[in-house]
Amino acid sequence: GTAGLGLVGAYELARPYLMYLSGSVRPLLFICAGVLVLTLVGTLAAPWLARVRLPAWAPAAGAGLVVVLMAGLYARPWFQTVIRVADNPGDVRTAEMIRQIQRANGLPIDGDRLYFENSLHWVVWYVGLPAVVLATIAAAVLLRRLLRDGTPFAWLLPLAVVGWTTVTTLVRPEITPDHPWAARRLVPIVIPGMVLLAVQGVAMLRDRLQRRGPRTRKWGTAAAVLLVLVPPAVTSIGTAFTPIERGETAAVRAMCDRLPRDASVLFVERVTGDRFTQVVRGICGRPAAEVRRLAGSDTAPEDQVRRLAERVRAAGRVPVVLGAEEGQVAPYGRATQVMALVTRQDERSLVEAPNGTWTLRMNVWMAPVEQHGG
Repeated sequence: GTAGLGLVGAYELARPYLMYLSGSVRPLLFICAGVLVLTLVGTLAAPWLARVRLPAWAPAAGAGLVVVLMAGLYARPWFQTVIRVADNPGDVRTAEMIRQIQRANGLPIDGDRLYFENSLHWVVWYVGLPAVVLATIAAAVLLRRLLRDGTPFAWLLPLAVVGWTTVTTLVRPEITPDHPWAARRLVPIVIPGMVLLAVQGVAMLRDRLQRRGPRTRKWGTAAAVLLVLVPPAVTSIGTAFTPIERGETAAVRAMCDRLPRDASVLFVERVTGDRFTQVVRGICGRPAAEVRRLAGSDTAPEDQVRRLAERVRAAGRVPVVLGAEEGQVAPYGRATQVMALVTRQDERSLVEAPNGTWTLRMNVWMAPVEQHGG
């Protein structure tokens, strides 16, 4: 029931976003449908399936497939370069952003690069190579055991969810590839799944070391734990103790206080609209919308803004425009700067683990839209 409501909500409220991510969403939907069908068929055919015996080579083949698949994902950068030729406004903006980050990172300029071939390396940045290796071994061993005699059965569903989701996500992350921002694609399933399987791998290693005596087991397990914990700690050292986004909450509250209580906000500039439309709606509690821009322009046509402002005024509210610069809002009325924030943000890294912060400046200018001749 909950899953069905989630699907309906996503389809009705976020359809454009889902269509934009369709390359990765569709495989997941097919997998979900496949799991439902297999569950239904498996339930109906359970008596017959209980008598079926897999070939003797199936367990080893399943384990080998896991290792080969992970090795292939890790080796992807050596034989594949993922690109996307921009053919819509969203992709054009993404390509320009990638070019800007490439300049900042000192990389060759190619806005079509998506860097998806590095997806497993992204995981290594955050959990460490030893954890990925242990997780791969654990997944291979668990799959071999499940195919051999169906045990441990409790691992069937977690392994299926983590395995399928990890593979489809790493093959087609469908996200702007700058880190740590792109890590949000890994956070729901991939990274927790890797950690879960890595812990299982440590437990398997501990059990094997038990045969060599308690001393070997103790030191071997301790070494494995250190191998899992140290790499992500080293990766995080450059950002873990650097505060970011300080002052944003106070700046937003101050901006909200400057907006008239009966204002309806029109964003006349792209970046300001991208950043603050939902903030104005959700935090400030004012209706807000971005004014449609012409292709290739970051600001809305003045006639469109004034037309919408008149409709706002006819509805009994005060039309207010927001932009990033004084000159973008001054044509509509007296311009006032309502935000001038300088803070730090996580850096944007394309080919290396993020290890620093960048300066972030946010400026917002406001003007109440005056009537012509007013």
